[in-house]
Amino acid sequence: MEQVEYLEPSLAQVIERIGVDFVRVVTAPRGTDVPVAGPVIYDSVVEGPAQPGALVLLVGYTPETPGIERLIKGLAGAAAVVLRSDAERAAPLVAAADEAEVALIALPGVMSWSHLHTLVEDAALLGDSQLSASGLDLGSVPIGDLNALVNAIAETIDRPVGIVDTQWRLLAYSAVPGQVNDQLQREVILTKGVPAGSAHRQTWRLLLTTNRALRFYTGEPYDTPERRIWRIAAGIRSGPEPLGMMWILEGDDQLSPDRLVLVEEFARLAGAHLLRARTARSADRERRGDLVGQALDGRDPRTACQRLGLPATDLAVLAIADARPDAAEHLLDSVATYFDVYRHSAACVLRGETVYCLLPAAGPRTLRETAADLAQRLGLRRRIAVAVGSRVTADALATSRRHADLVLAALRASGESVGTIDEVRPQATLIELAELINDHPDLLLHSLPLDLTDTADSALAWIEAHGDVRAAAARLGVHPNTLRYRIRRLTAAGLDLNDPATRLTLWLRLTLKP
Repeated sequence: MEQVEYLEPSLAQVIERIGVDFVRVVTAPRGTDVPVAGPVIYDSVVEGPAQPGALVLLVGYTPETPGIERLIKGLAGAAAVVLRSDAERAAPLVAAADEAEVALIALPGVMSWSHLHTLVEDAALLGDSQLSASGLDLGSVPIGDLNALVNAIAETIDRPVGIVDTQWRLLAYSAVPGQVNDQLQREVILTKGVPAGSAHRQTWRLLLTTNRALRFYTGEPYDTPERRIWRIAAGIRSGPEPLGMMWILEGDDQLSPDRLVLVEEFARLAGAHLLRARTARSADRERRGDLVGQALDGRDPRTACQRLGLPATDLAVLAIADARPDAAEHLLDSVATYFDVYRHSAACVLRGETVYCLLPAAGPRTLRETAADLAQRLGLRRRIAVAVGSRVTADALATSRRHADLVLAALRASGESVGTIDEVRPQATLIELAELINDHPDLLLHSLPLDLTDTADSALAWIEAHGDVRAAAARLGVHPNTLRYRIRRLTAAGLDLNDPATRLTLWLRLTLKP
């Protein structure tokens, strides 16, 4: 069998895959035919020579950042650098980019860095041959490559094409030169989903229960009465199972009836591709899960975070658990879907019955706000707990995971649904002490020299009331003289309750119950 040589995609092909509506080439001293090896997030903490052929994402930098020219000059060898800016603001950096012989690309819109990282990584994994497949007939489209499929369909019918799943989440969109997306199409691409106002339930039901291609007018607020923008949609199925929907921007130049029949054929063809893509997504989730596990275990966590598209600093671990038995696998799907829909840069893995997620601590919402929103949205029909670990660098993710586990244990004990390590630090400390005591049966705390069977509750209430007999008796529901008698029995047995160390030791013994 002849071996097919893998060729890295060119910068021009990567830009086409992202979509020319979303990036701008400010300068390209070596042209746009240079090969791209993959995306790399620049980390100022670990400076070094640029990876050859990398497309470097300058997350957190702007054209006004001090020292940005020196930074770009130091990235010689990379294929390109991407900066959050419009082309005009980035123009003063052209000389530095030309000196380093790296292309300078502006990212002027609101596309998230994680979304861009995924698109570039997908392009690098597919390589030159598969990225070029969209120019071939549909039979030559690699099975499961949804982007190549929609590009081939878009070229055939000369209209922009997108595929969404049954929850209106964007799976693929065409990027054919010369075809222009309208405002709704751009919003769908940027948010990776159809806006709620356009995702009508009746439309969803109609598309998923018929095999026909249907014409829709979505009535977007930016349409004008003189010019309505029409769309063609068809459901994608595998046998009786609905898989998603294909949407085509028709515009005001309607497709002929024979073209509508062709759209229905494309939708039938897309069923096999969507099934294969779903399998590929499962494999990708497994790959990402392995990387998350590598980072949590402290095995080269910086490399793992880089491959996941996460920064090397200011990270945290979320631990999520469902109170129901045998619900963990479904919980992982729900959590991963939540982060996809709300565009959080997160990577998740299931370990035992707990879902662990790595995510950047910096963002428009605090970690606790994200955890509370996740708990609210996923807890409508189940009882879940979301624990937030400490903010750390990639090298200390194991510590954040440990803190998240302690928070989760504290939440289970209290019945609360959300908490951070700072909120439950005293309880978490006691949990750690209990683990320490249970793991060391030879500790003296296991064998206090007296029988506390009849006096444990009384002693604990008296200590926690700081020696206030009346308050402790009221808590126990006994007469104060009864409590005084029990305390005298403990003193007679050899416990000096006037000694703070004795009170602390007794309290630990009664509270932790080793």
